[in-house]
Amino acid sequence: MSEYQKKKSALTMMGALLLVIASTAYLVYKYFDEKAHYEKWKDYEECGI
Repeated sequence: MSEYQKKKSALTMMGALLLVIASTAYLVYKYFDEKAHYEKWKDYEECGI
């Protein structure tokens, strides 16, 4: 394997790993954001607003 192919392979792997980490972080953020929103407004849903 040439030096160029090793660098290309490493960059591709790092890019894929970064994409997975970013996607996971986004999903965790959205989960906690939805949870906080629900907690904030749950009392108002019971009174019909």
